[in-house]
Amino acid sequence: MPIGIMGGTFNPIHIGHLIISEFVRCEFELDYILFVPNGNPPHKKKSNLIDANLRLSLIEKAIRDNNYFKSSDIELSLNKINYTVDTLKALKSMYSKEKFYFLIGMDTLFELDSWKDFNTVAKLTDFIVYQRQGYEKKKIDLKIKELEELYGTSVFISNGPYIDISSTFIRERANKGLTLRYLVPDSILEDVLKIYGGT
Repeated sequence: MPIGIMGGTFNPIHIGHLIISEFVRCEFELDYILFVPNGNPPHKKKSNLIDANLRLSLIEKAIRDNNYFKSSDIELSLNKINYTVDTLKALKSMYSKEKFYFLIGMDTLFELDSWKDFNTVAKLTDFIVYQRQGYEKKKIDLKIKELEELYGTSVFISNGPYIDISSTFIRERANKGLTLRYLVPDSILEDVLKIYGGT
């Protein structure tokens, strides 16, 4: 059973996450997408990061109308810095027979081998890269070849449409009292405005 893993802070989840996930799910014939919010990520400042359980609640509301989307609280119970390798090990113990495909953005492709214990990460999952503008195909191909040859992982490129929406953009608009309609699902629109507005 192929499972797509969409990790991140989701601070907050927005329509871009959902469009990308659904497109990739269909394009690569994945059984479902598992949304895994970071509990205590090593690379994010905590100053604007809302409580992990609140972010999980927004995810659950945002994906509840899609039977192919599921959420996981696997990182939320860990009172320590969360690394992808630890999350994948824990998921593998729960889904021992499933094949994992970790969804990443193009910028992350060039940082993968700097992840903690990437040798192990590469054995636990393959990667699906979602395209962003501004990256040369030659550099992309060279990086993928390097990762596959050095670490034995497989890296696939999605042909999905460019989605230039970020959680930072959502927070900034909410802070200014600007509309978020069509940028986040209707199911969480009021919640996002209440949580992030005027902060």
